[in-house]
Amino acid sequence: MTEPQPLSQLRDIHLPDPVNWWPLAPGWYLLMGIAFIGVMVLTGFIYRYYANGRAKRQALKLLAVYQQDYLRDGDSQSASAKVSELLRRVALVYFPREQVASLKGDEWLAFLNRTGQNINFNAVRDCLLELPYQTQGDVNVKPLLSRAKAWIQQRGAPCSS
Repeated sequence: MTEPQPLSQLRDIHLPDPVNWWPLAPGWYLLMGIAFIGVMVLTGFIYRYYANGRAKRQALKLLAVYQQDYLRDGDSQSASAKVSELLRRVALVYFPREQVASLKGDEWLAFLNRTGQNINFNAVRDCLLELPYQTQGDVNVKPLLSRAKAWIQQRGAPCSS
């Protein structure tokens, strides 16, 4: 009797079906959800940062225009009045209206000194409080411009009320 050949009993090798990339495993869905939430949170932070800095950027641009006007024309009375108005407008954006709107004179100066870190507005008191109302004045307004710029740059998030 002939013994069957063991090799003849082997069958052809069949490869399994190729693995598809779809549908994804549940872990990938979880990872995509976490990534989506992370992108949305990051977008919110970036938008808030940009929106909070908008008033500051506009105020600094306006201050630069005032400074150029002063350097071109030399009108210290007009420059002082414009800077004083700009400081009040910025204060109304960054502080509660009840706290800022009624301030005038030395109270306004004290507020600027209190809210500005290492900025002494007492040194430019005449430029800020008296020069805007004088008819003639040839005063150097550059110290006021530099203090106003530093004060505006220190502002953080606008007041919500």
